[in-house]
Amino acid sequence: MAGRLPDRTEQVDRRRRRPNRRRHQERHDREAMRWTGELRRRMVARRRHGVVGPTLKWSIGAAALMAGLTAGSGSAAAPQPESPFVAMPPIHRGVSVPVLDDTTPCSLALNARFGSIPLKDKPARIRSLCRQDAEAGNLTARAIYGQMVLHGYAARPDPRRGMTILESAASDGSTVAKRALGYLYYDGVAQPRDLAAAHAWFVSAARDGDAASANQLGGMSADGDGQPADDVAAYRYFVTAAEGGSPAGATNAGKFALAGRGVARDPVVAAAWLSRAAAGGEPNGQFILGLMLVRGDGVPRDVGEGAKWLRAAADQNHTEAQAVLASLYLAGIGMRQDARRGFSLMSAAALAGSPYAQRRLGDLYNSGTGVPRDAAKARDWYRKAALAGDARARYALANLYLFGRGGPVDQEAALGWMQGAADAGLAVAQNDLGAMLQNGLGTQRNPAAARPWFEKADAQGNGAAAANLARYAVRGDDEPVDMNKAFRLAKRGADRGDGAAALMAAGMAWRGEGTRVDRTQAMQWFRFAADHGNAEAARWVGYQYLAGTAGVPRDEQAGLRYLTQAADAGDHAAGVSIGFYLNEHHTSFAGRTGLQWLEDLANRKVPAAYSALGSAYWRTRPAIAFDWFTRGATLGDAGSQAMLCSMYLDGNGTLRNPADAARWCRAAAAGNQVGAMRILASADSGFVTADERVYWQWKLADRGEATYQSTLGDAYDLGEGVPADFDAAMYWFRRAAEQGNVSAQGSLAWHLSTGLGGRTDDYEAFAWARRAAPSSVEAKRMVGIAYLRGRGVARDPKAASTWLESAVAAGSQWAESDLALMYETGDGVTLNETTALDLHHRAARRGSAVSEIALALRSVAPGTEAGLSAGEKRWLVPADPVATLWSDPPVNAAAAANRQWEGLSSLNEALLGDPFMQYAVGIRFLTGNGLPRDRALGVAWIERSRASFDAVAGFRQYGAAAALVEARVARRLDDAEKQRAADIAGNLNTTLH
Repeated sequence: MAGRLPDRTEQVDRRRRRPNRRRHQERHDREAMRWTGELRRRMVARRRHGVVGPTLKWSIGAAALMAGLTAGSGSAAAPQPESPFVAMPPIHRGVSVPVLDDTTPCSLALNARFGSIPLKDKPARIRSLCRQDAEAGNLTARAIYGQMVLHGYAARPDPRRGMTILESAASDGSTVAKRALGYLYYDGVAQPRDLAAAHAWFVSAARDGDAASANQLGGMSADGDGQPADDVAAYRYFVTAAEGGSPAGATNAGKFALAGRGVARDPVVAAAWLSRAAAGGEPNGQFILGLMLVRGDGVPRDVGEGAKWLRAAADQNHTEAQAVLASLYLAGIGMRQDARRGFSLMSAAALAGSPYAQRRLGDLYNSGTGVPRDAAKARDWYRKAALAGDARARYALANLYLFGRGGPVDQEAALGWMQGAADAGLAVAQNDLGAMLQNGLGTQRNPAAARPWFEKADAQGNGAAAANLARYAVRGDDEPVDMNKAFRLAKRGADRGDGAAALMAAGMAWRGEGTRVDRTQAMQWFRFAADHGNAEAARWVGYQYLAGTAGVPRDEQAGLRYLTQAADAGDHAAGVSIGFYLNEHHTSFAGRTGLQWLEDLANRKVPAAYSALGSAYWRTRPAIAFDWFTRGATLGDAGSQAMLCSMYLDGNGTLRNPADAARWCRAAAAGNQVGAMRILASADSGFVTADERVYWQWKLADRGEATYQSTLGDAYDLGEGVPADFDAAMYWFRRAAEQGNVSAQGSLAWHLSTGLGGRTDDYEAFAWARRAAPSSVEAKRMVGIAYLRGRGVARDPKAASTWLESAVAAGSQWAESDLALMYETGDGVTLNETTALDLHHRAARRGSAVSEIALALRSVAPGTEAGLSAGEKRWLVPADPVATLWSDPPVNAAAAANRQWEGLSSLNEALLGDPFMQYAVGIRFLTGNGLPRDRALGVAWIERSRASFDAVAGFRQYGAAAALVEARVARRLDDAEKQRAADIAGNLNTTLH
């Protein structure tokens, strides 16, 4: 991220590596044979910066001295040991020769301070000068000469003689020799490593006032080299070194004071020591001081001054300083923003091996900041940093693999790198790893394995993880559905600033799910999500302000502003909504009318704009509307396709063409356009087959639309477009009924009452009928019948008559028949034959089978059958045995399915003991009307109805008539059929009560 400063630990922590002593010695033995004029240039530079010997790191020996002397030979520098001491910088391996007498030829030759000895002197000449000075009694020259002998400078190495010379110089009081011996014993050069001896020589040199040795002793105390670690002692040594003029010691003292090691943490004291180090040219001190000033970490924030010190360190090729300075340039903090300069500095730090800089360089290539965008190079740099352990680089690399940027999509690789970042503790990676596991990206879908990663990320304060855990509670994944818990988690994510969590919490607060309805708070969360770039939230907030819904005062300007915000973020639906709103309200916004908004979107090929433009012209100029809908439909806009379907179907703006209507409706429905699905699912459209109609009914029902759930139940009930299936019918009726669909509630009550679907439950049937009764005529009748027969409720004939009269008043012919039978028996009403007959005639004229049967049976005894209507005659058998029985005229498949349903429904009611339905079933079997033709079964059911009629005092006339009909049928049967009919009737009389 541009402008982000790396953590101190990210920039300066080091781990101590012991050098390979054997390789170290061999390299120096080789390098000691080479000498160039580069020596003098480097020594001049080091003297100018006050660096004589080791700067920050203390583990350097005499071998390093000679490596510095021969650095100009082109050989690589020796491996640099590191320390676990926090942020200890790498050692500067130079000439460890603090010259006490600058006037000797040996000292002048090595330091080239005055130029009195030519810089191009050969190594043999310089060695000769040092030998002569040493023989003349100069201790510094003797210490230098001893190192030359030991390492083989301008001659064959002689470690034993070199050690002897150094020890003699040290014994005679040479601080240089003491420090050199300390390094030799510390590094194990020319003799076995001996930390106790090294410590003793450094102590001796430090007592002489040698700051470099004091600094080395501080490092040994901090690291526990040859002794128990002792931060207090280490800090004292570092202070001694700093006060003795060592910039390295000042840096280390500053670090200890900043970290609170060996002394109470005191950023002010730390800044003082680091200022001394920085002024002395020590790059690590410059870096840390600069970082403190930029951040205001324990000192007054001064970005300009901090940048100055960071630049000074970066000029000395300090890698971390280069990276931080690059971040300042990129963000324009404390200086003019300069992406190219930032990229250049970050590149230098990355090439020097800084994982942080490598990752940030990947960011710059990925975003095209300061350099042309190059996702492939971003991958390369992220991979380098990721392999070095940078968790954020692993995360970034995972995303490049996941989305195929900079190379092909590789979900398995993405999962591996995401796992690495998550294992390193990066919260955002833990959340995203959970999402990959939950969605099966790069692996099998595994919501159970995803959950622990969401929990880890949530524990670190990740808002998106809280929202993901909330979804578990909403769905009931591996736990009970708990909307209260879901809201708490969503709110937690929203409070942490996660837009998706805010959107979720807002929706729940708006609807009162898991919490009380709080639309004021909900709007705050919706606006938060919108203001943080969530286009969906911005569109929703815009709609609320324009509509002025409950809890949100209408604010046209705010609504249009939020819709514009969503549209600018690429939400075309919001842009179309602006145009549509402006056109409907004959107003403008941002200098444009609604049509101009829509035409601009149409010019950019936004499909939904075409349907909006068509709708704008649809009422007044249908031909223009037809043109816009056609253009939109061709582009694939489902709304335009649906409107084109409607126009072809109605002949509005074009010639009526059912085939084209069907084609465009199918195209729109395939794009999930609900209006088109509804047209295709409707029997009124008439241009699709029954099975296709049922398919679209199922699509709508599966979306949760109660109307089509009920309609689909009817299709299964009647076998229209699908095989009849009462279980499936009840399933869909129940789903619709639970959503309050009155028709489905009535149908479900009917099935439960009659047993169609294999289950009878009078109590549940009554409950559903009672819920539907206020709005359903048939439900009113079912409630009345339940009270009349005491099914699912205590028997109450008076209540029955009240409900049935209500149904009659609402237009139910079936309730008229039921009420007529009550007047015939005097059950719940006053016995009244006239009223009963009048009700039967009214019901029969409107197709009530019960009243048709009642009037038909009443005509048998007096011989008035000729005066019956056709609907009434169909329920009788002619007296003439050779006369043809009534039969249904040929019908289409839908009508045949309806007859079959009526037959089965009659059979179920007959089995429940209704005498009129028992008689009706007998006639249906005789004539094949809705039931298979079977004369023996027909006679048996007529005989059973006679027994049921005779059991009710008011119905005995129907029993007598049924006996006459039974006799007429018997004359048409052979003996075998008669015997079978008698057997069936006996069984029915035994099993039905």
